[in-house]
Amino acid sequence: MVSITCTGCNKTYQIPDSELPENKPVDLLCPACSTVLRVQKDQQQTRAETKTPALTGPELMEKIVQTSKALPPMPQIIARANEVLSSENSGFREISQVLETDQAMATRVLRIANSAYYGVSVPVTSVQQASALLGFQTLFELITVVSSSKMMGKNLEGYNIEAKFVWKHSLSVAVGAKAIAEKYHPELVNDAFMSGLIHDSGMVLLDSCIHKNQRQFNELLARGKTLQDAEFEMFEFDHAALAARYLKKWKLPENLTHAIRYHHSPAECGHDPLACILHISDAMANTNNLESNFVMDDSALDAIGMPTDDLDQMTFDMEALVDSIIESMEA
Repeated sequence: MVSITCTGCNKTYQIPDSELPENKPVDLLCPACSTVLRVQKDQQQTRAETKTPALTGPELMEKIVQTSKALPPMPQIIARANEVLSSENSGFREISQVLETDQAMATRVLRIANSAYYGVSVPVTSVQQASALLGFQTLFELITVVSSSKMMGKNLEGYNIEAKFVWKHSLSVAVGAKAIAEKYHPELVNDAFMSGLIHDSGMVLLDSCIHKNQRQFNELLARGKTLQDAEFEMFEFDHAALAARYLKKWKLPENLTHAIRYHHSPAECGHDPLACILHISDAMANTNNLESNFVMDDSALDAIGMPTDDLDQMTFDMEALVDSIIESMEA
């Protein structure tokens, strides 16, 4: 039996003598990190001599997009609800039928509809009643919230972020973005909420790569790098670019994927209003330091005509509303 320790990930493997040729080195790939391990039968302990070049840049991004199981295709119920709501012939009965295919989701949707965030005057007890009181678009928003909670509520081991914080941050950015849009760009309200919920989906996709390169990632953050700068140094792209590429598979409108792509750097895309809204809301929601060393670009405020004085009150309101939604979902 030959014992070998990988220098790429420090995992140790025991290789039976019967699997190795006599007095002849053989190269094996580490199952965990693909480091080349040169092993010889008469060795008692060996270390990896060379490491296979890691994929980076467009090749790695495309591999993640095509093979990752961390995020699903667009959830079927969101796709179906969007189809129904887009039809001029749809009514309360049609949207009710969509939700009736998933009673657990319908129950959670009604719980959120009764939260302080939506402020209905009477308790909502049916999907049809929710449609009548809130409108189709708000009902779609509720369906998206419930669906996204499953996608974005995941532990990110590489980033060292618990699931509850990932989801709360995603919801906070959505709520904050909607509030900003309502005040400064009403035509973007629906897009702001939807893109806010999934703006960090690239972190879910990239987490396993971060985890495999944990030491390098932690060292970059310790040196003061922002999270996205650390990602770029390691992989030649950041989680925002990855999310924008992946979400094209959902056939989202281009203005949403464009805003998600530039939500960390709205100046790079000429201060697209939706990208600016996401950027500002992301900063408002970063009080829990989800993204290390996050710095808001004040030019995003100027671009949409939002005074700095509005930040504190809007952040306070956002936090209170998010707490009410989460409380209703956990009831």
